[in-house]
Amino acid sequence: ALSFEPVAASADANLKMYRKEKSIQIKSSASALFNNLSVLPILDKHLTYFTVVHGNTVNMVSASTDGLNFSHRQLQSKEGSVTVSSSMITQASWCVLPYRVLLVLTSQKGIQMYESDGSIMVYWHALDALETPPAQAVFARGIAAASGHYICVGTSSGLVLVFDIPNKGTNITLAEVLAEHRDPITDIASEVSESKLQIIHV
Repeated sequence: ALSFEPVAASADANLKMYRKEKSIQIKSSASALFNNLSVLPILDKHLTYFTVVHGNTVNMVSASTDGLNFSHRQLQSKEGSVTVSSSMITQASWCVLPYRVLLVLTSQKGIQMYESDGSIMVYWHALDALETPPAQAVFARGIAAASGHYICVGTSSGLVLVFDIPNKGTNITLAEVLAEHRDPITDIASEVSESKLQIIHV
């Protein structure tokens, strides 16, 4: 992973907008998936978290702002509390909510939510493969925080799962299932419009 620092604009045409910072080494290579990098700055601790997916593993590294100190962690794909080595992780992304930050993992088996440092899994949601045609792959992908205390996750069946996230604890619930799409969802983004409405893009 590489870190780039923005440089103020200048009239000098030879001045680059970004400059390369110190490279950050991860434990293994990254799978060739789009959006396979999530970054979480921790300003009060002068740290930045990076995470990439490789197969059934999530590689995490926290780096100091000067790029001199590193700490590595690896998360394995799980089904509930049991590690499932054959379940490929499709995405890992931090969701920043007003009162907490969660690391959300999607895979062929389901959805996992962890505390921001990956130390504790606070929620597991299994995908129902019985509702998917036999010839169609089963997976979850597309992760976005929305409307303050919700996290939205897309699925291969075209559903968007909306989870209600409490300010703390593990009492996470599936609040709503949006069934507006027939094709697999591979990415989700959210934004607040000028009228203060939350807009979800899939």
